[in-house]
Amino acid sequence: MVRRFVCGVALLGVLAGAVAAEAESGANVRQFADGFSSADYLQAQDAWPPLHPQALDDVRAVPDSSGVDALLAELGEQLFFDPGLSGDGSVSCGSCHRPEQHFADSDKLSPGVEGRLGKRTTPMLRLVEHWDVLFWDARVDSLEALVEQPLTAAHEMNNSTEAAVEYVRGQPRYVEQFAAVAFGDGGSGHVAEANNTDSEDVSWWHIARAIAEFMRSIEAPERPFDHFMRAVAASDYAAAAEVFTAEEIEGLHLFRGKAGCVQCHSGVLLSDQRLHNIGLTYYGRRHEDLGHYLISGEASDVGKFRTPSLRYLGERSHFMHNGLFNDLLGIIRMYSHGGARPRPRGEQVDDPLFPVTSELLQQFPLTPDEEQALLAFLQTL
Repeated sequence: MVRRFVCGVALLGVLAGAVAAEAESGANVRQFADGFSSADYLQAQDAWPPLHPQALDDVRAVPDSSGVDALLAELGEQLFFDPGLSGDGSVSCGSCHRPEQHFADSDKLSPGVEGRLGKRTTPMLRLVEHWDVLFWDARVDSLEALVEQPLTAAHEMNNSTEAAVEYVRGQPRYVEQFAAVAFGDGGSGHVAEANNTDSEDVSWWHIARAIAEFMRSIEAPERPFDHFMRAVAASDYAAAAEVFTAEEIEGLHLFRGKAGCVQCHSGVLLSDQRLHNIGLTYYGRRHEDLGHYLISGEASDVGKFRTPSLRYLGERSHFMHNGLFNDLLGIIRMYSHGGARPRPRGEQVDDPLFPVTSELLQQFPLTPDEEQALLAFLQTL
């Protein structure tokens, strides 16, 4: 931390060049309340103002795609959008993970078979290959394992893996395509010879593997934040100043520092991939959801959910695990007051399961201009 402050002083020449580049681009230098300015971000990222002391990582641009098996992904795409995999043939993976909604949903709660509803909003699938843990409650750690969960959930696709396999085996187009695909570890190589109509070798693992590969293939279109980060990485600070306004840079500064957002929202996903209780368990009330506790059974996990990605935040219609929030500025103000901190009442006073809000959430008073700056930055993601 001290080293970064010293570097900031030592690199005055670099800063002067950055300011000049900003002036050439027509942008205005914006002074921040803590003495830094927008010019301090028009230089190499490791020379930026210090991160919040509790941050585990800094913000990162979307990386280049790692590549996928095109044939397997194409087969997985067909399965992803096939309602025949559901119990009554009415719902596919794509019914809730809509491409036009960044493979999430415009509905707060996505209806499954017979219109059944769960308690949690549909997670976005863009950049899903970068998650170490999956679902709001972090119940699985691989995309192949993920596929089975909605398939067998009664309020989603309400089916079994056995029935899904039987359905796929009964579709010649699928059997032929599986026969043409080579599988890696966990499979049995080619499922069958291309001219063999025997489908008995098609297993649930093959189906899950194909759908998982399609999810890995989903593109992650870049947004202004990524253009800014790439320009900075290329030392093209004039281009960076053209991408971000001084207000958006101030929002980035607040995100990384005073507001403390980066404590939980960092890295490529803008998520630390950890579980936190942010005070929205609704314990003992309507909308109650005990989070990871339902997986672990540990009292300390009541109300904990995986930190969501902030990617494409400004293009979504609802937020949080239950989709109950739809106002980003309102969320900023909630966090600036220290987040939600429900207090136990009556019998809850001695309840060992009463959830406790994370201590990472601390007050950070913002001026109206700072609120707008932070909001402007969030909308670049």
